[in-house]
Amino acid sequence: MNLAPQLAKRLALPIGQVSATLKLIEEGATIPFIARYRKEATGGLDDTQLRALAEQLEYCTALEERRQTILEQIRSQDRLTPELEKALNEADSKARLEDLYLPYKPKRRNKAQEAREAGLTGLAEQVLRQPHLPPESFAPPYLNPNKGIDSIDAALEGCRHLLIEQLTEQPDLIGHLRQTLWQQGLLEVSAAKGKADPDSKFRDYYEFAETLCKIPSHRTLAILRGKQLGELSYRIQLPEAQANEPIKAIARANQLRLQNASPWLLQTLEQSWKTKLAPMLENDLIRQLRQQAELSAIDVFARNLRDLLLSAPAVLM
Repeated sequence: MNLAPQLAKRLALPIGQVSATLKLIEEGATIPFIARYRKEATGGLDDTQLRALAEQLEYCTALEERRQTILEQIRSQDRLTPELEKALNEADSKARLEDLYLPYKPKRRNKAQEAREAGLTGLAEQVLRQPHLPPESFAPPYLNPNKGIDSIDAALEGCRHLLIEQLTEQPDLIGHLRQTLWQQGLLEVSAAKGKADPDSKFRDYYEFAETLCKIPSHRTLAILRGKQLGELSYRIQLPEAQANEPIKAIARANQLRLQNASPWLLQTLEQSWKTKLAPMLENDLIRQLRQQAELSAIDVFARNLRDLLLSAPAVLM
């Protein structure tokens, strides 16, 4: 696969320089070797640019491999439309790719699937068509004791599982909420239950909160280490003034107006966020924080090692 155009765009570099560097890498040259001895071939790319290119090369290679796997999986389901294929081919990040794949990803048998098999899809559709009406008024025709739907409550419970799945498996909605949390969400850290120790090396994080996108790598690594050791706990929260934004975003994405929604449907929207999207996005963003912090730590180590090696001859003299 020819990744030169994609890498050149990502790094805002001339495609000729990127192509020349990729050729050297394919021939087995390392980044330190290229930086020191092949500047004429790369057009003078410096060490920082070359490391960024190598990192993006690894990322884009994995992205393309995953893209092909997803395309084949959806194609095997006979659900690959031209529009979906175009969206998948244009996806420029792993997160976007996985968001698009989510509705087609094979799932273990769950409550939504059981509700679907019990014939509750029509009930969910009616609730969304007339969101202002109490859903129990639609439920009687869907009672089916042979399928375990022997009461109005059972029908509504199954309907809720279906709606939570339907309301949340939307790529643009997930992408919007992920970006909102990344830019405005707070990582709130505290001592794990029963672990508050005034002498702990993690005591500075017992009452800590910082915007996700602004947390420096050393603090990220310390917090994650404290969590791993069972001394810290954390959660990602939006500021109080924006706490309802996810519910509003879910409603907008599904063409629902909160002021016209029944109390039951409002509760379903809240559960869609709290039980499905919020935990999923928190895992995604913590993974993103970890990867960025680890890459930053590796970058610092590489720079220090380079400086040490470059200064070695002078030290020896």
